Amino acid sequence: MALLRPIASFAAGLLAACVPALGCHAAEASGPAPASLSRPRNALVLSGGGARGLAHIGVLKVLRELRVPVDAIAATSMGSIVGGAYAAGRTPEEMETILREADWATIFSERPPRENLSFRRKEDDLRFIGQTEFGIGREGLVLPGAAFGSQNVEAFLRQVARPGSEAKHLDALSIPLRAVATDLVSGEQVVLRDVPLSVAMRASMSVPGAFAPTRIGDRLLGDGGLTRNLPVEVGRAMGADVIIAVNVGTPLLPREALGSAFGVAQQMINILTEQNVAASLRELRPQDILVSPDLAGFTFFDFERAEDLVARGEAAARAMASRLRTLALDEKAYAAWDAVRRLQAPHADPVIEAIETRGTMRTNSQALMNEIANRTHVAVGNVASPQDYEEASRALHGTGEFARVDVRPENRGGRTVAVIDVEEKAWGPDYLRIGGRAVTDFHTDGRFSVTLQHTRTWVNDWGAEWRNELQVGDFRRVMTSFYQPLGPGSPWFVEPVVEALKSDHDIFVTGNRRTDRVTNEVVSGAFSLGRRLGSTGVARVLAGHQRFRTSPAISSRDLAPAKDSANFLKLDTTFDTLDDANFPRRGYLASVSATRTDYLSGEGSQLNTVVGQLLWPVTFDRLTLLGLAFGGRAKEDRDSFALAGSST
Repeated sequence: MALLRPIASFAAGLLAACVPALGCHAAEASGPAPASLSRPRNALVLSGGGARGLAHIGVLKVLRELRVPVDAIAATSMGSIVGGAYAAGRTPEEMETILREADWATIFSERPPRENLSFRRKEDDLRFIGQTEFGIGREGLVLPGAAFGSQNVEAFLRQVARPGSEAKHLDALSIPLRAVATDLVSGEQVVLRDVPLSVAMRASMSVPGAFAPTRIGDRLLGDGGLTRNLPVEVGRAMGADVIIAVNVGTPLLPREALGSAFGVAQQMINILTEQNVAASLRELRPQDILVSPDLAGFTFFDFERAEDLVARGEAAARAMASRLRTLALDEKAYAAWDAVRRLQAPHADPVIEAIETRGTMRTNSQALMNEIANRTHVAVGNVASPQDYEEASRALHGTGEFARVDVRPENRGGRTVAVIDVEEKAWGPDYLRIGGRAVTDFHTDGRFSVTLQHTRTWVNDWGAEWRNELQVGDFRRVMTSFYQPLGPGSPWFVEPVVEALKSDHDIFVTGNRRTDRVTNEVVSGAFSLGRRLGSTGVARVLAGHQRFRTSPAISSRDLAPAKDSANFLKLDTTFDTLDDANFPRRGYLASVSATRTDYLSGEGSQLNTVVGQLLWPVTFDRLTLLGLAFGGRAKEDRDSFALAGSST
């Protein structure tokens, strides 16, 4: 997390920014208050500000306590998330529960939780391949579109917006909502109205550089704060008589915080933000109410201080209680209003009658349908829960091919249609990842290697992958393989592999004295038939041929090179549920393999081995112990196992 702080700090400034930079599309007014409404029409205006926006929840708690109704909401960035949840029917107490249970490190992670990765992506981790990937195009390396992945954020937003998931546009919510975003091509303000709630939330807080932009129609949308952080004018255009504005924007940084490029960049954004807020505040009228929580000492990324932020918002709203009470209803009238606010739209028949895909270009729609049908209940004729749809989204995102995945139900005239909405990675389908390892005894021995891995995905409509690896250092290796599913999205596959490797090994005599060094070379080809076992395991049968050569590199004796070759048959099963390949805290890694090797030199001989390995972490609070177990059995007298480990 420490490595992300500079990026996070810069993103903080951008998200908190919410600058009124350029032009603006006028928001459509939602119309005047009905004639039967004998009270003022109240619009709640919520600003952006990252984690500081959690103070909005405290303000909502006081509004409910004082029985102040909200007839419309206009919001930006984090304000659109809190305001959207309230418009969808959430209570402030429900929002606090969601915050307490949120895993912010995962939400802002650039990759899925490891348990959701496909097994092929998990295998990359175990090869010491780095997690950062680059695209390879005609012009060279192509960088990912954002510092943080958006999928985990979107999953969180869908959870927040779940009570309003049936609403196809923001006017269909219990409280009409407008979310402000920015057109990154024209620089114009965009007031979102005719989109689902989770999409509006995502677009309004898409900080450029931190999160990938959101595509809506032909527009590329970024954080709404770039054009309006406190959208008072938008709330007024919704027919409001009284504006309740809550400003949680980020103030200017002190001189001592301007000693770095990130600090200066953030200050530049903050200056523009303050100008934006000042312009919006000038739009307030005498009857309007401004709530400004004291958030000194809180930053954009202080999500883990949610409880304190909510309390600050609550305190600021209580300070304005005398003015807010002038807008209050009696208990009976407020209870009737709140009952309507919390009333959810009727749901369609939960049985899935059709599945539809959107956004597929190089990927195969049928393969995606089959993949989620094999791993979840999202299939035609089934009843799927919200958790099933979320699990389907995680399963597809874990394949590593998509920047964003949303599997959701849509009500089509009382029929449920499951929609698979994906955004393929713009920097694919050719990916480069770099990894390495270093080992030393801090005395006489030091070894290292660097690995380059190229993967081309979706070579054909069945989802084939071509993988190439080059490893240099003390361990030299070249490998190419072709992974071919036996049908679109099929868990069964075949995979031919060709590999050549070379490594050096020392020979010791009695007294732990090193006398010789030999170089081992192995060239092999194999063909495997296998089956994926969900995202946790794989079983394979491999048949192949190997050629060996051992030659002296440094020798105290007159040693001649030795050659041999062999045919082999191997049965292998691996299960991997570790939460992290490098520093796991939960899960396990277990594998069992049985190999028969028939050596062809001289009179030949046969080697039969069985090997089992197990790694399991045991965690006590902040302490984790790693349990390691290795066992093997060989009936023949050839060297069967490597001391203290094995090669890849």
